[in-house]
Amino acid sequence: MNKEDFIKIVKEKFSKNTQTIVLRQIKNYYKAKENYKIEKQKFDIGEQVKLKKGTLLHGTYRNLTGLKEILKDGLISSWFINARVSKYPSSVSVWNLKQDYYLKDYIDFYSGGTILYAGVFENGKDTQCNKTAVIPYSKMNNIIEESKKYDCHMWNVEETKEARFLPSLLQDRVQIGIIFDSNNKYIEKLLKGDILSNSISNRKLKEFVNPSYYERFIKDKKHKNDFFTDRESAIIFGIPSNFIEGILVGRNYEKDKKTLEEIKKLLPNSYICNLDGIVIK
Repeated sequence: MNKEDFIKIVKEKFSKNTQTIVLRQIKNYYKAKENYKIEKQKFDIGEQVKLKKGTLLHGTYRNLTGLKEILKDGLISSWFINARVSKYPSSVSVWNLKQDYYLKDYIDFYSGGTILYAGVFENGKDTQCNKTAVIPYSKMNNIIEESKKYDCHMWNVEETKEARFLPSLLQDRVQIGIIFDSNNKYIEKLLKGDILSNSISNRKLKEFVNPSYYERFIKDKKHKNDFFTDRESAIIFGIPSNFIEGILVGRNYEKDKKTLEEIKKLLPNSYICNLDGIVIK
């Protein structure tokens, strides 16, 4: 599909109130695709990867096949490519770093669990409030101590959202994570179409969210915590593949020399790093 095909879909699918937003995103997408270029690999083999605040990452459960599709067509939202319908079919979901990180520390952070302290007590009184926190992978062995941080009616833990969708220390299903170069004016313009930010009114947001999820979405968006996180962005339409600066691989791909060579051939100016946050190719 080309730009004209996507514009046709916009005019069929969106009302006049929101068409302007989506058409602006498509315009900025193609402007970025035509003008931005990764000049050279950012890190050398053996070097620790350090990512800046605002770096965007995306994991593909289809692994190498998914990467090839993204390289061919860009990271495009499901409404425009007839993919499986998500909570945000109008948008592509990415992780948006809230601070500078060494990649190894970020992986340790998200490979842990998210804990909910329900019915927190203060001075012996039930506040009827909940608290949440992320327990890094390296501290999961101390889960009992972590559970005692707040006096509460009950607590439970589940894996972080990142651990499900990015290569992680918890699972081997996802072997490909994409790191986008996000420190440039083109990404900044695309982020103006982030439906998880406050840049778009709730009235207009309704067209961008799965109808069955919309009411809960509005409530959760207003009261973000470590379950409905502020660590995500959902960018209307998509992100072109020429922003890819690096590929994070899981343990299986790290051991597969043939696959690593294929990835490097596809992305000669991008680095490949492992779950230790070290560049391996």
